[in-house]
Amino acid sequence: MIWSNVVSVAKEGWSWWWEDGGSSDSTKDKVAGIVVLVSVLVAVFVTSWYVLRTRRSRELPLPPGPRGLPLVGNLLSLETDLHIYFTKLAQVYGPIMKLQLGSKVCVVLSSSSLAKEALKDHDVIFANRDPSIAALVSSYGGLDIGWSPINSEWRKLRKVLAHEMLSNKNLDSSYSLRREEVRKTVKDLYHNKINTPINIGEQVFVTILNVTMSMLWGGTLQGEERTSVGAEFRQVIGEMVELSGKPNVSDLFPVLRWFDIQGIERRATTVFAWLDRIFNSVIDQRMKLDEANQLGRTCQNKDSNKDFLQFLLALMEQGDAKTQITMTQLKAIFMDIVAAGTDTTATTIEWVMTEMMAHPEIMRKVQEELEEVVGMNNIVEEYHSSKLHYLDAVVKETFRLHPPAPLLIPHSTSSSCTVGGYTVPKDATVLFNVWAIHRSPEAWANPLDFLPERFLIISHDLKKYDYKGNNFNYLPFGSGRRICAGVNLAERMLTYVLASLLHSFEWRLPEGTQLDFAGKFGIALKKSTPLVAIPTPRLSNSLPLVGNLLSLEADLHIYLTKLAQVYGPIMKLQLGSKVCVVLSSSSLAKEALKDHDAIFANRDPPIAALVSSYGGLDIGWSPINSEWRKLRKVLAHEMLSNKNLDSSYSLRREEVRKTVKDLYHNKINTPINIGEQVFVTILNVTMSMLWGGTLQGEERTSVGAEFRQVIGEMVELSGKPNVSDLFPVLRWFDIQGIERRATTVFAWLDRIFNSVIDQRMKLDEANQLGRTCQNKESNKDFLQFLLELMERGDAKTQITMTQLKAMFMDIVAAGTDTTATTIEWVMTEMMAHPEIMRKVQDELEEVVGMNNMVEESHSSKLHYLDAVVKETFRLHPPAPLLIPHSTSSSCTVGGYTVPKDATVLFNVWAIHRSPEAWANPLDFLPERFLIISHDLKKYDYKGNNFNYLPFGSGRRICAGVNLAERMLTYVLASLLHSFEWRLPEGTQLDFAGKFGIALKKSTPLVAIPTPRLSNSELYN
Repeated sequence: MIWSNVVSVAKEGWSWWWEDGGSSDSTKDKVAGIVVLVSVLVAVFVTSWYVLRTRRSRELPLPPGPRGLPLVGNLLSLETDLHIYFTKLAQVYGPIMKLQLGSKVCVVLSSSSLAKEALKDHDVIFANRDPSIAALVSSYGGLDIGWSPINSEWRKLRKVLAHEMLSNKNLDSSYSLRREEVRKTVKDLYHNKINTPINIGEQVFVTILNVTMSMLWGGTLQGEERTSVGAEFRQVIGEMVELSGKPNVSDLFPVLRWFDIQGIERRATTVFAWLDRIFNSVIDQRMKLDEANQLGRTCQNKDSNKDFLQFLLALMEQGDAKTQITMTQLKAIFMDIVAAGTDTTATTIEWVMTEMMAHPEIMRKVQEELEEVVGMNNIVEEYHSSKLHYLDAVVKETFRLHPPAPLLIPHSTSSSCTVGGYTVPKDATVLFNVWAIHRSPEAWANPLDFLPERFLIISHDLKKYDYKGNNFNYLPFGSGRRICAGVNLAERMLTYVLASLLHSFEWRLPEGTQLDFAGKFGIALKKSTPLVAIPTPRLSNSLPLVGNLLSLEADLHIYLTKLAQVYGPIMKLQLGSKVCVVLSSSSLAKEALKDHDAIFANRDPPIAALVSSYGGLDIGWSPINSEWRKLRKVLAHEMLSNKNLDSSYSLRREEVRKTVKDLYHNKINTPINIGEQVFVTILNVTMSMLWGGTLQGEERTSVGAEFRQVIGEMVELSGKPNVSDLFPVLRWFDIQGIERRATTVFAWLDRIFNSVIDQRMKLDEANQLGRTCQNKESNKDFLQFLLELMERGDAKTQITMTQLKAMFMDIVAAGTDTTATTIEWVMTEMMAHPEIMRKVQDELEEVVGMNNMVEESHSSKLHYLDAVVKETFRLHPPAPLLIPHSTSSSCTVGGYTVPKDATVLFNVWAIHRSPEAWANPLDFLPERFLIISHDLKKYDYKGNNFNYLPFGSGRRICAGVNLAERMLTYVLASLLHSFEWRLPEGTQLDFAGKFGIALKKSTPLVAIPTPRLSNSELYN
């Protein structure tokens, strides 16, 4: 009935053509027949289309996905970081989506539930591979375990590898090989690379390559080969892995394979041939050796060192149908182990180290666990791994954020099936976006944070997050039939190598570098920028005799600050025969310098300091005793009392005015060395107060420079590490010549003191004879005062000549060098922050006025300048570790015992930069000292606030604080009020410090003065 209606309609629709054409009836019949035939065909087509459409509508649709272009599909929209791109697409199209990549259909699964459905419920269907051309080349035509289709040969190879070669029993028996190679790495680092930046990935790769080769065929890279051949191996294997995962037009359009447009197949063939030659050479040598054994030439110990190659050759020659393999399959297994076993393991270790260096508190926890499990007198063994739960959690968390294969190795479907309510067609390429699954907020709290503890919280069910692929929220090695066959070896190597590196060494970044977390996408997710780090020996693993000496760095204050971030604010170092304890927090400084002040008040003077202090008879280096108390009282409460300093102001005023006058008349618009200029000024002030003499005319330059060189060298020698100090038995040899040089420098100053004292004593003798008695009291200087104490003082005040000169040495050395250095730092900071210099000068205009010269009486009103000086002391403390203290008895600080006679360093540099005490601690912000100005004593120089200790605290606080504070403010105010300052053309400021007892500038500050005051008479 339907067909007759269709024909009827067709006749009616075409009748106009033959009715008007004048054709015969037969023609009309033929045409009618044709029309009927065409109508029938159309009807058949429409009906077939309808039926087919109806049938398809009963099947589930293909997954959704972005619309593609004809022929190329979605190729042109792909991004470099494919795992991230697919994650973004999944947020739009859902956890299952389809992309058309050339002639290939690609399905991406991005949720744990869909991964479970595919890899567990339909494991057989999803177990095939769709190898790229490069992968086929490198796997001997897809004959290895990674790329082979699921068949009897694949099952045979997997059984041989996973259940025979890499069984727990075989891995246990080959532990000695792994142990030997890891120990070699530790030894190499210790002897050749301490305090040297190393590429972590390269170093670890060679270790794992050697382990792999020794297990495979008993050979390793030795000596220089470790670097040269190891680097070549890494480059070749890395390129092979990269080529296997690189998008290739020939893969997506097979018709174009012959052209090899990108050259990937040619390059893969070259890389493959390099490794194949090595395999052939090794196998050929072994087979010749076996042939010799069979002939009885070298039959001894035939089985004693049976490696994997020996085992595989035996299978090849004597195996049954279930185990026998071909030579090609043997080499394909080698390729799997060498390529996958080295590259991905080294990359993972690099990621783990990167995460721990970004989270030093986590590295510290790992090392504490190692100390507890392994001990600091033992070497890590592989059997320790099962007890290293926190390290295991760190590794697992690294696998979560940085899975080795972010999309796994591509799967392929052997037939169509349904997943997530959509049809996945036969032969589709299927990618499992493990990177997205591992960062899913549905499965992981704070998924983007590195939190190893998440794997400890669920430790009551240890199997929940193992590497077996049973939990589909966590699939670093895949799941199902295609799970990585080398998991056992990878897990052992990762933990063992990491534990050994972290137990044996501290790790830090090279100065000025930052961590980079960018990944380079491929089948394996590598770091874009290699991790470079510097190893230093762990403290408890210090060498016999020398202790931690070899790990020390030039900038000791910075090095100790970095160590404190690892070991905490109190730590011990063994420096030769001396125990050194470093305190790096204000709370511990307070505990030592306030609660236990008497115990920590002693000194442990180095030999150079003993020389320069007349045998330790000065105030700085003398032990705490009655003589020290006498000298300190004389200096702090008599000579440098406020009353005496007020009375000697005219001396300071005269010398500062001379400096301003000299600059104005001789050095305007001329580059000058700020440190040298200020040193001469302070030296003249000091000499005029001590004995009434100063440097005049040309002496200011020549003798002043010599004074500065001598005093600078004396300070430097007192703080320079000396073998004779650390090994007293060697003092007689004076190996570094420090004692000889210190004696020479000391003698230069001692001659000057003797000359000055001798002249004064002769003058006094003349006075007593009545020859020159006038004005005897009018110009009474410190020397006159001390000579009187020496001659007429009572038991409580009388001093010796040696003590007199020792006090002179303290004032001349400490009072000139550190003050001049601090002024240089202040000027450097202000020239780096011209807006701050402007504020200081505005304050000077307001307080002093532009028609006046600065007087010392103005200082108390210069609050902003005072804040600038204090902020400079915070960032550039004069003695960054203070002068070393020594304990008179053992005591407890911070819960630890500090032994008797320990050398104790207070890391003021670290305390002053602590983010717990200071907001924006690395910024130069004088305003921080104005905000708290309502409590002026909070940040004074008296050492009562242990967040701020530029002059120390307690009994050993600097005795010259009063004079230093006056001189600093007065000299700076005069220089800034009288002149503008600028850098010479083409120069830049340098903030590098030169570590010593005093922290000096590495590069002197050179600046150009121009007059500020319009009244030139003020400069005369």
